[in-house]
Amino acid sequence: MRRFALYAFVITLLWLGFVCAISFVEAPLKFKAPGVELKHALSIGRLVFHALNRVELICCAFSWFLMLRLRVVRTRGSVVLLAVITAVLAFQVWGLMPVLDVRAKAVLAGEIVAASWHHNAYIGLEFLKAALLGVLAAAQIQSFARAVLSE
Repeated sequence: MRRFALYAFVITLLWLGFVCAISFVEAPLKFKAPGVELKHALSIGRLVFHALNRVELICCAFSWFLMLRLRVVRTRGSVVLLAVITAVLAFQVWGLMPVLDVRAKAVLAGEIVAASWHHNAYIGLEFLKAALLGVLAAAQIQSFARAVLSE
């Protein structure tokens, strides 16, 4: 069981790594790359973020499975953290992403779209989610270390 407890924070750190690499490195850089047009960057961004969302949903499902199965990593705080992270992810995937997708398709079709709050909300929630994933990983590592030291 201890080995599975190890997987709990490994999955959380992997999830955090994906979010940071895609949202905070890849996404901004593709718009700054020389010779890359807005339409190309949006096309790539749509594909990448849809793939990231699928990976995040898988990480979230595994995290819940391990959290509910293993008492070692299940604390009241870690359950609350994972619940908040899940809510943020759900809102991003099913609340914001469809709207952003429609906007991206409109820009790709050559339409001029008005500014909206959706993109800024998505970015703000990415920062929040990354911070919460970091706190969750730290809590899981601490719980795991406590369990190992108590044996």
